[in-house]
Amino acid sequence: MSRVLSVSSSRADVGILGPVWKALAARPDVELHLFLTGMHRAADAPDIEDVAVGATVHRGGADLGGDTGSHAADAMASITRAAGDVYASVVPDLVLVTGDRLDMLPAAVATLPFNIPLAHLHGGEVTEGAVDDRIRHAITKMAHTHCVSSEGARARLRALGEEDWRISVTGAPGLDTLKAAPDLSAENLAAALDLPDIAGLRLVTVHPETNADDPLAPLESILAALAVRPALTLFTAPNSDPGGAELRRRIDAFVTANDWAHFRDTLGSRLYPNALRQATVMIGNSSSGVIEAGLFGLPVINVGDRQKGRERGANVVDVPNDPESVVTAIDRFGTEPYFRFTFGTPYGDGASGPRVAAILAEVSLKKAGAELVKRIPASGVSDA
Repeated sequence: MSRVLSVSSSRADVGILGPVWKALAARPDVELHLFLTGMHRAADAPDIEDVAVGATVHRGGADLGGDTGSHAADAMASITRAAGDVYASVVPDLVLVTGDRLDMLPAAVATLPFNIPLAHLHGGEVTEGAVDDRIRHAITKMAHTHCVSSEGARARLRALGEEDWRISVTGAPGLDTLKAAPDLSAENLAAALDLPDIAGLRLVTVHPETNADDPLAPLESILAALAVRPALTLFTAPNSDPGGAELRRRIDAFVTANDWAHFRDTLGSRLYPNALRQATVMIGNSSSGVIEAGLFGLPVINVGDRQKGRERGANVVDVPNDPESVVTAIDRFGTEPYFRFTFGTPYGDGASGPRVAAILAEVSLKKAGAELVKRIPASGVSDA
């Protein structure tokens, strides 16, 4: 029996991790623990109990708050302390962290004093317009084993000096969640979203562009463009990066001023994939547009540089932080309800969760053996 602890710091990574949790919880040789922190600590955080069946859940740390760097730094310190307390209590054989968020980094750092083997999901990707890029690569250099979403990601980890035997191409397990969701009719989806219908629906998700001089520029361009082309629009919430709270205030004001615009904090694992299936276009700078929307061939207008450098399918068109460019893209991709790409996504086949779980179980059953915790040479260049 091995003890695996998975960290989740946002509503977004629950959709990514859910298939992995399900597969791990079903294994008789794994005891699964979850540490929920970051956005899960917000007062209005959605419940995830239906996704966490079979796991022991621990909570701690603080939400970054989405406002100032100072607040985020304090929250990161609290996450480090809380993670250390959980690790000392649970004594996991392996800790799984995901991606690139500010509130995921301290949970990874807290494994170091315990010398706990660290598994990393979604390493090797590139998002040049966000601080996430540096976080992701920093976690890569702390991690002992990697489950990556694409061959391109594997190549980048090799270039970073990670030994080939530590890297497995599993695909993106978030696609599993989307693919498995039962289909809803347009009428049922509209009713669930409390909308009269969903004809021409535009999905909008915008996060701060944290490496830019003006992190709010993508939202400003999108709001100006949407105002020029009013149509049924559904916003979901920005994340809690610094600047996220101000984005939320501006979205709230826009929705209040325009009766064709609506807001939902999160759509969840049932409504979100159906919205991707039936929307006309997705607009914003979310990784979901680049990684997940391609599973349904949904056209995506990716605004600004937050996702710059990330692999994408033919369904994604990149435009600068400029309202006229966004309007042009909406006119081209966002007005025909039945327009769909058929080229898929470079991030896998929607069957990744069991692959990741099998690798984690195998690694954790080694009980932190010398081969697993041995790091590559200090130069950062592998002998492999």
